[in-house]
Amino acid sequence: MSRPVKTTSFVAPVWLRADLPRETVLRYWAGPHAQVVGQLPNMTEYVQWHFSPTDHGYWPSSATVGTIVPPGWRCDGAAEVRFAGTGAALTMPVRMREIYLDEQNIFARVLGQVTGPGGGRWWTDGHDDAAAHRTVILLRRRRGVRGRAFRTYVHERIGPALHRAGAADLRTYTFLPWTRFVHPAPGVAHDNPVSHRYHGCVVVGADSRAAMDELLKSEPVAGIVADQHTVLTAAHAYTVERTVPVIRRRTSK
Repeated sequence: MSRPVKTTSFVAPVWLRADLPRETVLRYWAGPHAQVVGQLPNMTEYVQWHFSPTDHGYWPSSATVGTIVPPGWRCDGAAEVRFAGTGAALTMPVRMREIYLDEQNIFARVLGQVTGPGGGRWWTDGHDDAAAHRTVILLRRRRGVRGRAFRTYVHERIGPALHRAGAADLRTYTFLPWTRFVHPAPGVAHDNPVSHRYHGCVVVGADSRAAMDELLKSEPVAGIVADQHTVLTAAHAYTVERTVPVIRRRTSK
C-alpha cells in the first residue's frame, strides 16, 4: 500500500480466567467462542491475538517511558475487529447478548476499546501469510498531551517509522475515551484504573522473532524512541503466540 487505509475498529485486551487451565481457556476462545462471534454481521475482520505469557516488555526503553509489563497488569491477549463502516459499528451492541454471556466462561477481565470513525490505519494488507511473527504494543498517553497530538504521533510518527523499517504487517490504532459501556459483558471485570489505561495500540509483523528484534533496532524506530517520552508514559510489547483469524479479508486501495 502506498498510503494507509483508514479503518473503524474495536480492540479488546483480555485477561483469562486463572481458575481454569490456560490451554483449556485458549482452546475455547479459539473454538466455541470464535464461532459465536463469527456469526455477527458487518465485520470485515475478526482476529484473536493470543499473547505469550513470558515474551513481553521488549519495546525499546527510554527515560520515563515504561516498557516492562507489570506482573499485576499483564493481559493474555486481544481481540481485534474491523467493521464494514461506522454505521456497522453502531449497530453491533444490540446483537452482542450471546457473546457477552459467553465471555464469563473464559475471561476474567475484558477492556473493549473503539477507535471511532477512521481511527485505525492499515499500513499493509494484513493477510495471514504477511508475517511469521507479530507483536502487539499497547500505548499509554502521557497526561497533559492532547488526544489529537497523541493520534498524530501514533499515525504519523510511529506508523511511518515502522513501515520504513520494513514491517511485514502493520496497523496503528488510537482509542476513544474509555467507557465500560462499550463492552458490558456480565460476570466479567471491566475495572480499568486511570494509571493503567491504554489509549492506543500497534500491531507489527516480521518474518521471525529475531527479525522483530532487528526491526526494533532500526534507525527509523530509534528516531521515535528518542522522543517518545514527550507523548507516552508506557509502551508494552507482547509477542503474539498464536494468531486466530476467524474472519480475515484483504483490504485493497
